[in-house]
Amino acid sequence: MTNERIKAAEVIAMRFLTAIKAVEARKKSERDGGAYLSLTGFKESGALRRASMDLTRALAEMRKP
Repeated sequence: MTNERIKAAEVIAMRFLTAIKAVEARKKSERDGGAYLSLTGFKESGALRRASMDLTRALAEMRKP
């Protein structure tokens, strides 16, 4: 575990949290009569999925010796 890998994971984790906030905002704007619509197929959900994959890879790299 190196400082560079830890910092990289931190940056990507922050991007992941930002993507979560964007999805939450989309949920509020897409409310239909009190029920949430499916959020798949929107750019925010795609960005969240991508950030999740990047974070997974960064965390795996961080754990390497």
